[in-house]
Amino acid sequence: MTVETDMTVDSRRGVPSRHGVHGDPRYPSPRRLRRATAFAIDWLLHIGVAIGVSAVCEAFPELTPWSFAAAVSSWIAVSFVHRTVLQSVFHTTAGKALCGLCILKSDGSWPRFGFLTKWWVIGAFSTVLVAFSGAGGDSDEEDDWFPPVVRLRDVRRLHVT
Repeated sequence: MTVETDMTVDSRRGVPSRHGVHGDPRYPSPRRLRRATAFAIDWLLHIGVAIGVSAVCEAFPELTPWSFAAAVSSWIAVSFVHRTVLQSVFHTTAGKALCGLCILKSDGSWPRFGFLTKWWVIGAFSTVLVAFSGAGGDSDEEDDWFPPVVRLRDVRRLHVT
């Protein structure tokens, strides 16, 4: 399967037209391991809240039947708020912040709530598809399919010049 990304190059500057794609010289700092670590931190945060909500439900006999539903609902709610509302304000999630990363739109601008909501829904569906199909993989080109996650220090460096 061939990945078709917009790797057209701006002839005046010799850089890709999409910000943050693999090999973009504007964002030279390595970020692949940081991105995986940030994802793991965010996932643990979301699942941690779900486990906490489930534990609270289990502590009250009248809520015990609702424990699983409450856990799933809280995981979804925390994931949505964290990855859309908070990220639209701070341009990063807790995991990304701890790893020195931020998210950009492909034109290099900060994403807004609507953009992040669209990608949250796409991420939810792709996670379910990968979980049930066993598909997936790990290549640099796959990063070009999704909104760029880049090192914050590279963004700051670009905006200083």
